[in-house]
Amino acid sequence: MFLSNGAMDAAAADVRALAAAMSQTLAELDLPSSWSGADADRFQREWHELVHSRLLTAANKLDGISFKDLTEGFNG
Repeated sequence: MFLSNGAMDAAAADVRALAAAMSQTLAELDLPSSWSGADADRFQREWHELVHSRLLTAANKLDGISFKDLTEGFNG
């Protein structure tokens, strides 16, 4: 299966949407009546430092992938 540039752009957008949805969920957990304490702080810190940043890095790499038409240059 070959992916087009449009498919790669869509995949990058999907990764960013996932990161945003998870960040929103974590923001909702940060309410005073929700999860708090050292474990909650550690989880949020690790989410931002380890997972969220890596998701955005992956999305940026997907943005940087470009495919050329493999049929260019062929005289069929």
